[in-house]
Amino acid sequence: MNIPSKPFLPGRAAAQPGPLARFLPPLPEGIAAAWLQQRFPPSTISPAPWVLDPFGTSPRLAIEIARQGKRVLVAANNTIARFLLEMTASPPTKAELQGVLAELAASPKGSERLEPHLRGLYTTHCAECNQPILAQAFLWERGAAAPYARLYQCPFCGDSGEHAATQFDIDQAHKYTSGGLHKARALERVAPPDDPDRVHVQEALEVYPPRAVYALFTMINKLDGLNLSHRRRDCLAALLLSACDQGNTLWSYPAARERPRQLTVPPRYRENNIWLALEQSIERWASQEMAVPLTIWPNPPPQDGGVVVFEGRFKDLLETIQRQGHAQLPIQAVLTALPRPNQAYWTFSALWAGWLWGHEAVGPFKSVLRRRRYDWAWHTAGLSAALRGLSQALQTGTP
Repeated sequence: MNIPSKPFLPGRAAAQPGPLARFLPPLPEGIAAAWLQQRFPPSTISPAPWVLDPFGTSPRLAIEIARQGKRVLVAANNTIARFLLEMTASPPTKAELQGVLAELAASPKGSERLEPHLRGLYTTHCAECNQPILAQAFLWERGAAAPYARLYQCPFCGDSGEHAATQFDIDQAHKYTSGGLHKARALERVAPPDDPDRVHVQEALEVYPPRAVYALFTMINKLDGLNLSHRRRDCLAALLLSACDQGNTLWSYPAARERPRQLTVPPRYRENNIWLALEQSIERWASQEMAVPLTIWPNPPPQDGGVVVFEGRFKDLLETIQRQGHAQLPIQAVLTALPRPNQAYWTFSALWAGWLWGHEAVGPFKSVLRRRRYDWAWHTAGLSAALRGLSQALQTGTP
């Protein structure tokens, strides 16, 4: 096959960033498609070639490969990465997400509906007309006992922007300083009391304001209590995952192009309105794209293309590839987005997996809670070991 290849494939910017974009590789769309078309022209190979993604860091990359009529094998040890991949393969529609959010909103909380209860957590008063309105966020200085300002858009008089916090705002924030049962629940979902990693979960929880923990676990408790189909539960879990990301204090103010790598609270940060974050996340998850077939290893994808997910470490997948041999699993190309050393994302992944699916979902992946530094030397050694093993498992000349 004598196909000229371009040394650089620029791709194109995504129409929108997508869920958890600040933690995922900023990979333009179209690069995988162009690279594969150079090496495997359409209709020249049947059944579909096998492409390996050894790190599974970009769900859009795997789906783009599958849409090119390839069978892509993805190693995904991270529960959150697997969930992102599954939802990208079978994207929910806006109507699906709005429907499940409406069911959550209408569920009871004491004598009222859940939605007004949670919206009430973020009530403030307009500085111009004094009407009770919803704050978009409260602004804090690191280590402070109360917010110093709030952000809002008044629907009555049109006043908007940043305004100094009032005594009412400060009193509202103080109602949640203890954490209480909801914080205990946040710990229990990831690490039971006798778990040696519980102390690491407690440390990670410090980047969540108590009001956010209350709001998140008021909703997560409903996730277990509502009578939802598997699909509708996944849709609600997707919205809650975005709320978990928006609910922590790793949102600096003024806003910047943020890609946090450590669980370090900025000098000034936003405490986002959790209910608004839930509503706004619909746009990031909703899509009209056709679904891509996805199976879990060892179940194969269709002969004409799809995704198969290996739920485990790449090291274990390599052993499987070597054991089966090239004839049984002919990997014809390797295409991946390299992972980055990011303690914040991996620690949050362990937290969020436990919160949404229970501590069993964290499993051996919980070891990421113990690591505090993901420096480049450690990262380089890990990549080197993975790629060395990969080179031994592939046929010579595999692109």
